[in-house]
Amino acid sequence: MKKMKKMVIASMSMLVLLTLLGGCANTSQGDVTEADTQMIETQDETNINVKDKQDTTTFVDEKLDENLFISAELKLPENNLYEYITQLKSFDYDIVQEAIGQNTEGDLVVDDGSDKFTGGSLTYQRNDMANHLDTYCSYAGEMGLTDDKDLSFMSQEDAVARLQIVIGMLGVGGEPEALDVVAMNQSDFENVKKAIMEDSDYQFLSAKGYGSDTFKEDMEVYKILFRMNVNGIPVYRNEPNLRQTSERFLAYPAIVTALLSNNGIEMITMMGMFEPYEEHQKEAIIIGKDGIKEAVMKKFGDVILTNEFRARSIWMEYFPLLREDSFTEMELIPVWCVDFEVDGQSIEDSRYSIRFNAITGEEIS
Repeated sequence: MKKMKKMVIASMSMLVLLTLLGGCANTSQGDVTEADTQMIETQDETNINVKDKQDTTTFVDEKLDENLFISAELKLPENNLYEYITQLKSFDYDIVQEAIGQNTEGDLVVDDGSDKFTGGSLTYQRNDMANHLDTYCSYAGEMGLTDDKDLSFMSQEDAVARLQIVIGMLGVGGEPEALDVVAMNQSDFENVKKAIMEDSDYQFLSAKGYGSDTFKEDMEVYKILFRMNVNGIPVYRNEPNLRQTSERFLAYPAIVTALLSNNGIEMITMMGMFEPYEEHQKEAIIIGKDGIKEAVMKKFGDVILTNEFRARSIWMEYFPLLREDSFTEMELIPVWCVDFEVDGQSIEDSRYSIRFNAITGEEIS
């Protein structure tokens, strides 16, 4: 339970870092417009088509060395993979306003790429209350205080479709996939507000006006978390225990979070977005089971392990690396991610992860 609370606090801290404003105000609710419905109906025409990937799955259960084991499912992509060269997204303010639509009076921050240390980020919140709604949705999702349901103004499926279209209008690279949806109505907000006010770890929110928040009877909100995929493979999105081992700078994780109510978009934040890449820039020959075992052995080969390390989870993702001598140009390379449990502890508790370049086997993080 404590870990869940820390995740909510971390989410709130991220919003502060993204310059979102705090405060309290009522959010008026309205009907979905005809234009919104048309956007949903045209989804099939605007979504990027991605070939279905047929993966070969095997289970690896081997002892590699003293106290070093692999016991994990391994999925090898059958389709050819590619490395891509692109750059962090530079958003056009007018296009963003058009995509957001009827709520352009809200607070909008678009990174234009002028700061060499940033790029690829966008934040919009309709008003100060949007920040509070995000906190309530995050808390409810982490604590399991809301049901998996469709809201009356729009189904989960249509809400995801609408936001995918908005993301597509912004001209970012990759394909957005919804990972998590939290659906809340007025009753849910009242219950979560009560739970937060009674939670000793969240007493500081009283000073921020949360205790005086009110919710209109017809209020309904979806909070949707998206990841970005490239060729059906997820792009790194801030998984835990990332260790910087490369001399090159890592680019930002690719994350999209949005709040959609029956009055439109309440909030959207985007980080690590990149420009659309040219297709098939450089074909990548991926190392398989033997290459992964070799990479793990190279990592631990000269180390006398006094604890048992067992690889329990192996998956592939695209990893963003800033190019040498650049703060905006980046490469997307396929990597193998390996999660270890240590001395029988669960992966969540041991939190020891390694990422290997899926082409060279070189440790990246």
